Amino acid sequence: MAAERPSAIAGEVVSADGTKLAYRAWPKQDADITFAVVHGFGEHSGRYERFANGMAKHGMSTYAVDLRGHGHSPGQRGYVDSWSQWADDVSVFVRHIEATAGTEVVPLGHSMGGAALLSTVLAGRLPNSKRFVVSSPALKLKVAAPAWKVTLGNAASKVAPRFAQDVPTLGSLVSRIPEVVEAYENDPLVHGKMSSRLYTEWQQAMKDIPARAGQIKIPFLILAGSDDKLIDPAGSRELHAKAPSMSELHVFEGRLHEPFNDLGSEEVFRLIADWLHKK
Repeated sequence: MAAERPSAIAGEVVSADGTKLAYRAWPKQDADITFAVVHGFGEHSGRYERFANGMAKHGMSTYAVDLRGHGHSPGQRGYVDSWSQWADDVSVFVRHIEATAGTEVVPLGHSMGGAALLSTVLAGRLPNSKRFVVSSPALKLKVAAPAWKVTLGNAASKVAPRFAQDVPTLGSLVSRIPEVVEAYENDPLVHGKMSSRLYTEWQQAMKDIPARAGQIKIPFLILAGSDDKLIDPAGSRELHAKAPSMSELHVFEGRLHEPFNDLGSEEVFRLIADWLHKK
């Protein structure tokens, strides 16, 4: 008999400034752990159904938020006034799940969502979290942006913070599974708009997080793909090196940017479950 797959339900939580954030939930009956997932740039919570189904096989529930400017949440696509707004979103979302799930809640952030989660932890905004997971955290770009785009983005952030440039959204860079690639490239909720303000705020976060990583006081798991062509796994290795006593690093050979949506994902789900059960 096939394992029961949890059905997705929709919810909403209000962030610190009144922004209403959409989220999806895949509750698993009798779960002992619930994930609070923070997606990456340009994507949304609905893309974590594969993750939810994978972790349900290990007896775990999943909730995933749409950050402002993404998915079904309001706001200009790919824009924040400041990086701290995403820390607000992450903190409020995790606390909401803690109040409703009835289990231990483990925050999990992917790519830029991983960077946002790390900033939230470093800001002391997740006081009830005992541990967390980051997947391909966006701490180091694999290919640097052209110098003219960097210059333009830095200047525009001050005088035209909402000015947005297109960022390529190539499904072939996130997964080696044809169905995942096709779904990503045809998903109306996936976008490639990055505002000048988000770009400069992210650049600052990429400096701040490694510099302060040694201040993290709770265990965390770092996952990355060796062949990620978007985010350099060297950033994950540096993060682990800065917090060796608190972190555990796994770089999956041959994997691309999304370990949860790539070939061999069952190995990733099993590794996460094993890590959580041994802690």
